[in-house]
Amino acid sequence: MIDYGSLLFGPIYGTLGVEAVLTLADTAETQVTVTLIDKTGGLPVGPNVEIGTVVPGATVQVADLAAVGVTVEQLDDAHVSFSGRTWRIASHHPKPVPSGEADGEQVLILEADNG
Repeated sequence: MIDYGSLLFGPIYGTLGVEAVLTLADTAETQVTVTLIDKTGGLPVGPNVEIGTVVPGATVQVADLAAVGVTVEQLDDAHVSFSGRTWRIASHHPKPVPSGEADGEQVLILEADNG
């Protein structure tokens, strides 16, 4: 089985990744640091990407979240700060690899945090 974390994602996130502070929507407003890929220039979404909507986003490795004790469910309504801006995670969805979702990424759909 291919080790996607070290063979694929390690070099990509090591080169293109930016450090981000993830603030969870729990009562303690837990903060953790993760590495993500900045896609705020736009991600195509919708059933037909040729005519779909482009929204700001980011990707994060599920293994990176697990390493800091964060589950995918905790991303709901969380905030993430990177590259001088803070965003609310409006939604997210898995981008699995052949070995499963836990070895893949989560695509974060972001909204500007004006609060």
